[in-house]
Amino acid sequence: MFKNRKFGFYAVTLCVTGLLYTFICAGLESGQTQIIRAVITPAGGGWTAEKIQLPMTVGSFLAVPLAFLCCTGFLRAGIRQTLIPCAAAAALGCVGLVCANGLDIYGGAASGQYGLFFAALLTMECACVMVRMALALLCLQWFCRFRGRALGAVAMGAPLFSAVGAAALAHFVQTTLQGDYRPLYVAVAAALGLLALSTRFLLRDRPEEAGLYPDGDGYAPAGEPAEPEPPMTLSRILRDRRTWQLLLAMGALAAAAAGWFGFLEDRLLTKGGGGPTLLGRASPWLALGAILGIPASYVFGWLCDRLSVSWTSVLLGLAEMGAVYLLWHFPKEVALWTEGVPLSLSVGLLMGGVPTVVPCAVGHVFGRQQAISACRAVFPGLLLLAALTGPAGTLLGGGARARLYAVLFCLAALGALASLFLRPPRKTPPEK
Repeated sequence: MFKNRKFGFYAVTLCVTGLLYTFICAGLESGQTQIIRAVITPAGGGWTAEKIQLPMTVGSFLAVPLAFLCCTGFLRAGIRQTLIPCAAAAALGCVGLVCANGLDIYGGAASGQYGLFFAALLTMECACVMVRMALALLCLQWFCRFRGRALGAVAMGAPLFSAVGAAALAHFVQTTLQGDYRPLYVAVAAALGLLALSTRFLLRDRPEEAGLYPDGDGYAPAGEPAEPEPPMTLSRILRDRRTWQLLLAMGALAAAAAGWFGFLEDRLLTKGGGGPTLLGRASPWLALGAILGIPASYVFGWLCDRLSVSWTSVLLGLAEMGAVYLLWHFPKEVALWTEGVPLSLSVGLLMGGVPTVVPCAVGHVFGRQQAISACRAVFPGLLLLAALTGPAGTLLGGGARARLYAVLFCLAALGALASLFLRPPRKTPPEK
C-alpha cells in the first residue's frame, strides 16, 4: 500500500482525518453528557438530567430517516460533499450550545434557553452519526484488501476519547475554566471547521479521482467490472436477500452492544445496592477497557482482512455473549481476575469491535461499488435497531432485571450464527 507514495499520502490523510473526526464525535455523543451534567445541575438551578438526556434520545431516532437522506446525498453529490455539511452542522450545534447558556455559574435554567439547548444537542447527535457513516464509506471506497485495517484505524478515535476520559474534561471545565464550558465548545467548533477544510482539499471520494486504484495497487480489484456498475435502486436493495442477512447479523450484534453499554451503569448501581460504591470500584477497570479498545479496533480490522468478516463477526458475537454473561451474573464485589479483567476485556472488545466489523461487513457483502447504494437501507435499519434497545430494555426491567441480559445474550448468539451466512458478491469472470 505504501509503495505508492501518492496513495500513501491519501491513505494516511484519510485515516488521520477520520480518527480526529471519530475522536470529536465520541466526545459530542457520549462524553458531553458527563461534561454538561457537571456544570448544569438541578441543585444549581439548572435543567434536570432527564431534560439533558432527552435530545440525545430523540436524536437517536431522528438519525434513522436522516441516515437514508444522507446516503442518498452520498450517491448524488458525493461522500465528501455530504460529509462537509454534516461536520458544519456539528459545529453549528456546538455554537448553539454555547449560546443556550443555562450554566450554574450564570444562574442555571433562568439564564438559559432550553429550546436552543435541545436543538443544539439534537443537531450534534444526528450530525455525528452522519459523519461516522461517511467516514466508513470513504474507507470502503479506498480499500479492499486493507479495508478492515483502515476502518480499525479510523474507529480508534472513539476509544481514544474514552481513554482520555470525559471525567478529565469535566474536571478541566470545573477547575481551569471555572465551570464555563463555552470556550471548550468554541474550540471544538473550530476544530470541526479545520477538519472540513481538510476533507474538501485533501481527500477524494474514490481513488480513481486521483488516478489511483484501491489499496495502492496498479490495477483494478479482481472481480470488479471494467465499467462502474449503476447504483442499485432502493426497491432492488430491499428485495436483495443479502440486505436482510446483513441486517439480521449486524443488527443483532449492534443491538446487543448498544444494550450492554446502555445499561452497564444501571447494572453496576443495582448490584451495588443503589449506591455508587460498586461503580466507583469498577471505574478503573472501565477506563482500562477503553484503553484496550484502541488496539482492539485495529486487531478486529486485521482479522476481517485476514480471517474473513464472517468469522471475525462470530468472534465478536462470542465476545458479546461473554460480556453479557458477565453483567448478568455480576457479583457485589470487583475481584481482579473474575470481574475486573473480564470487565476491561468486555469494554475493549465491544468498543473496538462493533464500529470496525459492522461497516466492514457491508463492504464484504455488497462490494465496493454497491456499498453506498446498500447503505440507504442497511444503515437506517442498524440505527433503528440500536435506538430501540433503550426503550425495549426499559420495558424488560432495565439493569435490575435478569431477563434483559437473557435477551441481549440471545441477540449476540443470533448475530454470531447469522454471520456465518454472509457471503461476498459473485465475482465477474475476467474477459477473454
